Amino acid sequence: MWVTKNAYRPKHPKFSIPKEPFKANELINNHLLYVSTKKFVNYDGSVVIGYMGFYSDGRMIIDNTWEKEMSQTLNERNSFNTASSIGYYTTNGNTIKMEYFLPGDGGRYETREGIIKKDTIILIEKIPQPLRKEIRSDTLVKSSYPLQDN
Repeated sequence: MWVTKNAYRPKHPKFSIPKEPFKANELINNHLLYVSTKKFVNYDGSVVIGYMGFYSDGRMIIDNTWEKEMSQTLNERNSFNTASSIGYYTTNGNTIKMEYFLPGDGGRYETREGIIKKDTIILIEKIPQPLRKEIRSDTLVKSSYPLQDN
């Protein structure tokens, strides 16, 4: 891993999604951030909120912030160069598949899938056998915070 502008990046990226052909989808807003409706409460009561942004060329960002610092953070860490995590996504109709790099624990790649409904992205988690079911793991709603282009 290496660090740039306080953001960790894989030294030798091994994303699988960029190898797939990318086609922009009008269901995804490429100018605004999508904010998670799921909130995590820290031991001291402070709340953490996650967000994602999707570029028209298949790149994406993923980050989180303290709820009390949300406005400031979403106007500073809102680009491919400044977000704490980066990745790529692809769409097929109203489905989205994303892969991003998480820097914690030495770094790892995570893949997620979801469904796009109007201004909302519903992320799905697939439970393997023996249950074989899908559950909603998170919901992202289009915000008014801009996604910086770079």
